This record gives sequence, structure tokens and C-alpha cells, in this order.
Amino acid sequence: MLFWAVLATLCAVNAASPGNAPALPVTGTRIVNVATEPQLQTAMGNLRNGDTLLLADGTYNLTASLYVNGRHNVSIRGTAGSTNVVLVGKGMDNSNHGGVPFGIWSNGTNTTIAHLTVRDTWDNEIIFNAGAQSPHVYCVRLINAGSQFIKSNPTDVNAGIGVNNGVVEYCVFEYTGSPPADHGSGVGYFNGISAHAAQHWIIRGNLFKNLHNPDGTAYPWNPSVLFWRHSANTVTEQNIFINVDRAVAYGLDNTTPYRDHAGGVVRNNFVYLTPGLMSASRKASSDGSIIAWNSPGTQIDHNTLLLNNNEFYAIEFRFSTTTNGTARNTLADAPVHLRDSATVTQSGNLLTAVPGMFVNPATADLHLQASATNAIDKAATLATVTNDFDGDFRPKGGSSDIGADEFTTNAPPRITGFRLTGTNCLISFTTFLGVGYDVQRASELTGSAWSIVVTNVPGTGGVVQSADSNATSQLRRFYLVRLSP
Repeated sequence: MLFWAVLATLCAVNAASPGNAPALPVTGTRIVNVATEPQLQTAMGNLRNGDTLLLADGTYNLTASLYVNGRHNVSIRGTAGSTNVVLVGKGMDNSNHGGVPFGIWSNGTNTTIAHLTVRDTWDNEIIFNAGAQSPHVYCVRLINAGSQFIKSNPTDVNAGIGVNNGVVEYCVFEYTGSPPADHGSGVGYFNGISAHAAQHWIIRGNLFKNLHNPDGTAYPWNPSVLFWRHSANTVTEQNIFINVDRAVAYGLDNTTPYRDHAGGVVRNNFVYLTPGLMSASRKASSDGSIIAWNSPGTQIDHNTLLLNNNEFYAIEFRFSTTTNGTARNTLADAPVHLRDSATVTQSGNLLTAVPGMFVNPATADLHLQASATNAIDKAATLATVTNDFDGDFRPKGGSSDIGADEFTTNAPPRITGFRLTGTNCLISFTTFLGVGYDVQRASELTGSAWSIVVTNVPGTGGVVQSADSNATSQLRRFYLVRLSP
């Protein structure tokens, strides 16, 4: 008997979340296992093209920044999760940084940084410089950076040549206390991501938390996601922004001979600000939480923002060069604003949102309640936004819902498709999802050609919420196999 193993698509399950995403496969021309900080520094010094540095769990107190200097297709990573491997600098406000200004510095192509934490660096925690292309930052926690958490520098900003095709996904950016002191550019000079002359980046599924300066600092409106200085075609989607001074900025400057940003989309994001986060005097100088300034052709659609009277505008487009953009199907408690002769298309926006529309706004859970009837099925379906914050398909009902969430009931997930992954083998869904579903529910989704195998996962000792009831059940491994003639 020949069994074909297949991976099910469970569209109602979000398999990845900030800081907790499925493990990337371990690949590389050479796998270099590292267990101590001296071993890590030695491995960096002997780095070859194609190396994967696989770090054992533990804390690595860095004695030098990790330089990927002219090496390509390099990975620096843990095995899974983001908290088991921790790279620690000498303190974000320690001017005697002792040779550790950065966490990881790269000018190589295809640098992958995954499944670890970088924290407490004087300058950038991750920096990509001229020569780098196609970086991938995946399931990384970035904590307490002295400047930009991730920085991408240009080769030639006037020519629009920089680091292109970057992907940052399922990461956490957070200050656990106050933001940085003055490192020479003024108090509170930071961003979550700052990229110059960068094209075709994807910023997906991340959490940006407490990127907030107190009143009186030199930088009261730092964007958490900033793409400018001749950048283009950025995609920022399915992120959560909690208590940040500004969520997303495509472009800032109108004095340059080029468009500060062009094209790109901002879609399916949650933005939440705690009531009273900004003082009245601070709010007086506010503009938008999501902005497109000198950024033509930018689509800002299907976002949910609960600003709680901290800022004047949810979204702002600025400058006469900002044309042909969109602000559609926004759910917010603040207006969309056009400034300095910007022109864009607006439709389907509901700008009178209240906390009661959402599941748990105090934790930035801005999924819709069933009672949010003025948002559910009220939006025209956009061909450019076919899913929602969770990856659920739009529309669920007769029309799409306004905002980032497409409302769905708590029904269990449904298998909607299959992909052949091998022969003579079984693949566990928990390899990808980390949770199993019981055989009774699974059997409803199969035909006579399919067979279900469910087993307990040995040694877990844990419980998970059942997909079918409010009771808990032992974690199980779920296989779905088909008999082939």
C-alpha cells in the first residue's frame, strides 16, 4: 500500500503570531552548531557563503557585534520560537558599548535571521548595509534598541538604489521601559524599521509595542514602520501596533528631487492607543497614525484603528505629489485627512468606531464582535484585499466587512484544500500548526478515499483548547492520509 501524505489548509487557524511562528526548515551548505558566545564569535570569524549558524538555547552576552561581512546566503538562527536564544548587547544607553554597537550587521545577500531575540544594543539591533539584498527576518524579538531596531541603508539614495526585497515577519519590536536617551541625534531617536531607497519589502504579522516617546523629546512622532528616501512598493499587512507614536509612514520629505515613496499598500493592520497616552499639547501637533507623504499610488485599505482621542487623524495623505492613492474600508475612531493638495480615492470608511465593537480593545484585540453590525457585510469587496488580519478569506458573508477583521463565528476550522508533499510518508499537521484537532471533527471533513490517524503527542504533558468545545483535551498529532492504488 502506498500512502500519500498531504498538508491540509486550515483557513480558520492563524498558524503564526508575533514571536511564535512555525519553525523554518534548517538548510544550508554547512550547518555550524554553536553553544557558547566564544563559539559564536569564532563561527562569525570563519563564516563562509551558505553557512547556517544554528544556536543552541541560551543567553549569549555579546563581546562584539556579529558581522556578516561580504558573505552570502547566511543564516543566524535558533531552532524554534523567539525566546530560547537571546543575544544581549551591553545596554541601549551604555555609551561604553564595548564593541557591540549593533546586534547583527550584514552587507551580504540573502541573510536570514530567525528564531531568536536581540536586545539591549547601543545602536541598531539589525542593520543591512550597501551590498545586502533580500534579507529575511523571521520570528525574532527585538527589545530595547538604542536607535532603529532594523535599519536598511542605501547605496545611492538619489538613484533609488538600496536594499530590496526584504521580508520581516512574525517579529516583536518592543521597549520594555523608557525609550533611548540622547545618543547624539536627540532624545528618543528610534524607529521599528527604517529603510532608505528600499523597494519591494514585506512587513507582515509583526507586533510593535510601546514605541512611544514621552512629551518633550526631540522626536514626538517616530513611525514604527518608515520607508522613505526613494523607497517604493512596500507591503505592510496584518501587523499589530500598540501604544506607538505613529504606526506607518510611507514617505516624510517633500524637498527631495524624487518621490519619497511610491506605490505600496498598507492593509489589514490593527492600531490601538491607550486612552490618555498623549497629552492635549502633544495631540495638538499630531497628524495621522498611518501616513503617505510624497507617496503617489499608495493604497491604505481595510485597516482598524482605535486611537481613543490621542491623535487627530487615523490616516493622512500629504503633498500634491501624493495622487492616485486610496483610503478604503477603514474602521477607525478618527478621520481620514488630505493635506497640502493631496488627492486620493476614499470609499467605504466607517470613522465612528467605539470600543464596544471589538472583542478586547484594551489588549489590541480588534476583531469584530457580532454586535458590530454597522461594519459587518458593509464594505465593497476589493480585488486587492482578498483576506483579512488572520488570513481568512473575504468576504465571509454577502459583502466584506469594514476594517482589518472579517468577522467569523467560533466554528472549528475547515479543510479547504490539499497539497501533495511526498510519498510513503506521513506529515504531522502539528509540525506546522502546533495544535491538533480531534478525530470526530476531522472525520466530518473526509471522504471514503481518506483515512484519519490521531495520536497523543508523547511527553508534552500539556493541554490545548479543543476546537469543538470549551473543554480542554490532550495535545494530539493529527494525520490525514490517502490510499493510492
